Amino acid sequence: MNIVQVGPYPLSADCIRGGVESSVFGLANELAKSHVVDVFDYPRLAGKDTVQRQGVLTIHRYNNPGRYNQDAIDRGKEMLRDIVALHPDIVHIHGTGNLSRALYNAIKTYGIPVLLTVHGLLHVEKMNALRKHPSIKHLYQLIVQSRAEFEVLNKAQHIIVDTEYVSKQIEQLHARKKISNLPWMYVIPQGIQSQYLSLLSNQKKEPIILSVGSISQRKGHLVLIKSFEKVHSKIPTAKLIIAGSLAEETYLAKMREEIKKYRLQDSVDILTNIPQEELLQHYQTASIYALHSQEESQGIALVEAMAAGLPVVSTTVGGIPYVVKDEESGLLSAYSDVDSFAHNIIRLLENKDLRGVMAQSAYNMAQNYSWTNIAQAIERVYNRVISEK
Repeated sequence: MNIVQVGPYPLSADCIRGGVESSVFGLANELAKSHVVDVFDYPRLAGKDTVQRQGVLTIHRYNNPGRYNQDAIDRGKEMLRDIVALHPDIVHIHGTGNLSRALYNAIKTYGIPVLLTVHGLLHVEKMNALRKHPSIKHLYQLIVQSRAEFEVLNKAQHIIVDTEYVSKQIEQLHARKKISNLPWMYVIPQGIQSQYLSLLSNQKKEPIILSVGSISQRKGHLVLIKSFEKVHSKIPTAKLIIAGSLAEETYLAKMREEIKKYRLQDSVDILTNIPQEELLQHYQTASIYALHSQEESQGIALVEAMAAGLPVVSTTVGGIPYVVKDEESGLLSAYSDVDSFAHNIIRLLENKDLRGVMAQSAYNMAQNYSWTNIAQAIERVYNRVISEK
């Protein structure tokens, strides 16, 4: 089968930035074991137009010559030309933004079978951001990105979602008449890289809390730091490591101000854009994983932590309860509930037996996220979409 994947593909396997990059990377490399796969990376600022061949896997990259989304969309015509020239059996597009919408609509006009993966709804993400942090910027993003997302969902016949949470959100949009068409939905989670599945933590005694996620407002790092201040007052030896790709410089500055405000400079480290090997080491030495996210569709880092045998402390938002089972593989509390979040961290740090039981449960659950199994499920969807051509 000749398969085209369209979505962000990491510039280096040693530094994967974000869940969608990880998903496209993992799926493309797994599919390439038995199919011919071409990946079309989204245009990048200061990038280069290149074609990189790695056996039967080929990565097509494009430069974004401007600063705005429209500049990336303008490259869509050339991407479409190159995709059509390959005569693929199916095109799999990741995401529901403007470029995804434009390519989806254009590819369908050529009669090429096309499938869409929804990595969380932009409409929900931007609506939550606007409610929690009102601004003209967030209002503009909500209007523009929701419009593109609703259009592509209206035209999509088959879509993959990573949790039942996302499928329910799409059903609600249909019930509220935000979208008129309800596509056929397949719930298939995003997988994790194979090295995480053999990365069982040895349950170090040191009270180290690891938080992995893009440095952005959506990940709730400011609330995490407030919670950690309460943890630190009870357990002075506790350390917090925050690692992730840098998405918002202004938010990083606020995080550092918050750390200074609570005099936690010696107990909190922020690591941005670190190599994969270094990240794996932190997973191995941590005691627990904590993420105070305000919106997640699945949260790949949650599964990576579980695979390393780390109990998870997180929030009850979005798809997190579908991934982390409260009181089994972790402890969950409401977003912005600083006291409950801190209490959950303290409870795990102080109870080694509970931590061990949850660590084993987390590890067992993470085994379901192997890319081998997930790619097979996606291949079955490909065959169905192709047969309906």
